[in-house]
Amino acid sequence: MMQAAPLPSCEESRIAALHESGLLDTPAESSFDDLATIAAQICGTPIALISLVDRERQWFKARIGLDATETPRDLAFCAHAILQPDVMVVSDALSDDRFSDNPLVTGATNIRFYAGAPLEVTGGHRIGTLCVIDHVPRQLDERQRNSLAALARQVVAQIELRRKVTELQEATARQSLFEQQLQRFNDEMMALIALRTRELQSERDRAELYFDIAGNMMMVTDTDGRIERANRRVAEVLRRPDSSLQGRDWFELCFPDDERPHARRFFRSLIDGEHPGDRRFRGRVITADGRMRTIAWHTSRLVDSQGATTGLLGIGEDITARLEAEEHLRRTLEELERSNMALQQFVHVASHDLREPINSILNFAKLLIRDRGQQDDVRTARYVDFILAGGQRLRNLVDDLLAYVRMDNSEARLGQVELDETLEETRQALADAIERSGASLKSEGLPAIRGDRTLIGLLLQNLISNALKFRRAGEKPRVTVRAECDARELRICVIDNGIGIPDGYHEKIFGVFQRLHARSEYEGTGLGLALCRRIADMHDARLTVQSEEGHGSCFTLTLPLSAMLPVRLLAVPEAIAS
Repeated sequence: MMQAAPLPSCEESRIAALHESGLLDTPAESSFDDLATIAAQICGTPIALISLVDRERQWFKARIGLDATETPRDLAFCAHAILQPDVMVVSDALSDDRFSDNPLVTGATNIRFYAGAPLEVTGGHRIGTLCVIDHVPRQLDERQRNSLAALARQVVAQIELRRKVTELQEATARQSLFEQQLQRFNDEMMALIALRTRELQSERDRAELYFDIAGNMMMVTDTDGRIERANRRVAEVLRRPDSSLQGRDWFELCFPDDERPHARRFFRSLIDGEHPGDRRFRGRVITADGRMRTIAWHTSRLVDSQGATTGLLGIGEDITARLEAEEHLRRTLEELERSNMALQQFVHVASHDLREPINSILNFAKLLIRDRGQQDDVRTARYVDFILAGGQRLRNLVDDLLAYVRMDNSEARLGQVELDETLEETRQALADAIERSGASLKSEGLPAIRGDRTLIGLLLQNLISNALKFRRAGEKPRVTVRAECDARELRICVIDNGIGIPDGYHEKIFGVFQRLHARSEYEGTGLGLALCRRIADMHDARLTVQSEEGHGSCFTLTLPLSAMLPVRLLAVPEAIAS
């Protein structure tokens, strides 16, 4: 009998997280549709879905190869998939007791194969899956499983991006409302000041009430900057007792020493009328416990009945938390934009670069079938060679894609790296290529550095492999790895005598899938230098190239001098040594 999936132990909080995502019953979006398309292409299935598991149904945010927009939860494979953290694979639904008599299996939908990666959002709740479906039994290999899981994480990143954008819009709306309220409040305060000579007592009582209960900082100073009156909010922000503020010098109380002279000059310009009476600006203050806060001020000059300036009224809002949130959101959006650009390039490769070797394999396999009765061993061997070459290109491209995706979600594990030892390991890994090309590989003064041994080794291997690959015709490759430093930086240089790089392409070559030559001239996936640049970024370093077409190249990894460990001394310029 068909088995409906049990409810997760945290079902209520999981449903709450699903509804908080704001995705249910929203129109289709290309960013989600693209991810489902990639999943179908990678796994080779006709159907791919982004499924959200609600109380009584599963609803499809993205659907490739399926017309239905939702199905009952009792029938949903995805209701089972969200119960485990990893990819769930059902190779043959007819052979699985949970699904063998499921109407989605036995009916027109004809599901035989299913694989679903859970969508785990912040808080650890799995609100749905990215799944692929086929009408015939099948399996996923390890790379396809990993790719499906990686794409599921990208779906979650898109969900988080939507949420962040919504939060930013709400924050902007609140800020706009605050500014309107502040303007209305300021207008009212100015009216009170203008009328105080006629209704002094009643207006003073009203002003006192506004002053004390206002949600913003309100403070009155004399013409020398001494506090005459400050409300409770000022004391709260400065973390000082209300009674300790009156009579204190504002600038001595809460300004950093190096900012105090400039702040006094600015205050004096407001008192002396060098600026308009009303002034908006931001300033910093130090609290009693040593923390720095940023305040948005709106100041007004106070005058007596004769028009003489008596002091300054300041209305302020502590915007420190908002600025920090905006900065965090800005960094998040930049990271997501970079991730989205990489994803778009991934889509391009999936639909173009991956298709070429697949088509080659299929075409020559068809020729083998067509000619299998002709007993032509030479032709058969030629077709097999083409199929093997296509398979090798496909494997290289998928390996490089997975390496790039994994690195984009990892961090460098810093430790001591003996560059001499790392270079020797690289020499052994490339021994066949070095022997075939007759290359020479030398090193000069390599130090020990602080870094990730595996990643630094991968960077050197990619750079040296490129030097062996892009060599001039009729000339044996010569590669030198050397280190040099000055008073600020350590530079690791990989120098070759290869074909060089034309002007105008010195930065472009570090982009993902960027190639300067046709594959028929030089094999490669266009990911090697992008991986190297990413490794450099993870070490707070710079990777650059100096090159001239036909005259070799020099790739330089520039690290801060603090990255060099005191294992051995490098030769440094005389001006530094002395």
